[in-house]
Amino acid sequence: MGLFAVLAAACGGGDGSTGSSGTTPPPDTPVTVLDPTCGVEATVPKTPTYAEDVAPILMKNCATCHTNGGIAPFPLLDYEQTKPLAGLLAERTTAREMPPFNPNNCGHCNTFQDARWLTSEEIATISAWAEAGAPAGDLTKAPAKPEPPAGLADANLTIDMGVAYTPDGSKVDDYRCFIVDPGITADKFLTAYEVVPGDPRVVHHVIAFALDTAAAEAEAESLDAAEAGPGYTCFGGPGVGASRFVVGWAPGGGPTRFPAGTGLRLEGGRKMVVQVHYNLAGGAFPDQTRIAAVVQDSVEKEATISRIAAQGINLPPQQPMTTVTNDEPVPAGAGAVTLWGVAPHMHGTGKTLHVEAEHEGQKQCLLDVGNWDFHWQSFSMYETPPKVQGGDTIRITCGYDTTGRDTVTQQGEGTEDEMCIAFFYVTR
Repeated sequence: MGLFAVLAAACGGGDGSTGSSGTTPPPDTPVTVLDPTCGVEATVPKTPTYAEDVAPILMKNCATCHTNGGIAPFPLLDYEQTKPLAGLLAERTTAREMPPFNPNNCGHCNTFQDARWLTSEEIATISAWAEAGAPAGDLTKAPAKPEPPAGLADANLTIDMGVAYTPDGSKVDDYRCFIVDPGITADKFLTAYEVVPGDPRVVHHVIAFALDTAAAEAEAESLDAAEAGPGYTCFGGPGVGASRFVVGWAPGGGPTRFPAGTGLRLEGGRKMVVQVHYNLAGGAFPDQTRIAAVVQDSVEKEATISRIAAQGINLPPQQPMTTVTNDEPVPAGAGAVTLWGVAPHMHGTGKTLHVEAEHEGQKQCLLDVGNWDFHWQSFSMYETPPKVQGGDTIRITCGYDTTGRDTVTQQGEGTEDEMCIAFFYVTR
């Protein structure tokens, strides 16, 4: 069951209340809670309250999506909204389904900038608060609701869909690709971007692809012409060759700046494809999403997005876990390569994804995903970028749950197909 279906079921089938009035907290007794993902225990020394302990966590990590008119199915902006869902919040945060973030950020396999990742202590605090009956505390001490993101003040290019699109209301999820002309006549380097959803109630994630050849443009235009209305149906990617992933965003993400002195080349005179995933749990509303970008004429180091992938995927049905793997060498003449960021990619049956490098017999973990969710994809930048060397071996292993399938699942870009890819933002 997808994330939104889980939350909708939780809201519809019960209010998640602990049954307490929240006015008289139980005696302060230390509570120890296990964070199963990171494998550590955290102790909460006293009974948490909403105002002083829980609200700061929610305002920092959850309120950008769980706001009025946001992509989340309900707001979490005050005590009255949050208290009935205390049990659900404890369950989902302990399972690390919320806040949504695919890469493991425990620290055993890197940590990432601006990760939507609660600490073990924060998870323990929410669990202890729910267990205590969700006490309110002194609501005058609760933090203010977060201000909207400030935005990318130095943007000098707008990548706009150019037309409003109303997603197909008969679907739960509508994946739509739009051909966009960024309007640059000479090569530029993308160094920062911010996705600005036209209607945050429906825009679930956005990925932009640069098209590098006339043939790729023609392929996209053919797909567009074959369907009525703006854009064309797509899933997993733009469905054309010679395309490069250059922008990735999910709700809650603010402006993204690539590491100083680096940038991705956008070829002059070429078009792009912007893929928008619309989630229609709250209804279908017209959208015209745009991307504010910073481009420069030159950078010190041109970055590229490299990928490692497992090919020839052929997954048997009715398997709780089946895996594919692939080894690829770093080109011998590459020298030292810095991995600044990573974006994993699978489809609906994906569960786990692991990437490691091997150098002279020593293994280095590059990425670990233990609970894949297709609906929350974006690039994540390392806090301490790892390096690999020419001649190293990179291995990717993806795990899938095919218990809901009656036929073999094969590789492809379709909704029922699968992929196993990790994209890396790299420089030499």
